[in-house]
Amino acid sequence: MKDNEFANWLMDVDGRDKRQTSDNVSRARRVEEAFTEYLGTDLNLDTEYRKDRCTSVLDMLSFEYASEIPGTVNLPKDKNGLSSLRTAINKYIKFSSNAK
Repeated sequence: MKDNEFANWLMDVDGRDKRQTSDNVSRARRVEEAFTEYLGTDLNLDTEYRKDRCTSVLDMLSFEYASEIPGTVNLPKDKNGLSSLRTAINKYIKFSSNAK
């Protein structure tokens, strides 16, 4: 994930303040780390964007899929928590689309 570029895009293009920017970057990083742990292989949002525009990541953040993930993986199990992670990934998709 391009942390710094994403943060700059959130502030300059998407109009987020520092707290919102930090929250979105942290959530996107949390998704990468949690699925890297769960899948046992490195999950990188840039690679996932090139592969399928992060569709598979968003699918894994569905309530149905996430409920099957062990509690030891750092992901919320409630719909609101998953929704905030999906929002961050959708923002990363927009950032990646604009970066071309």
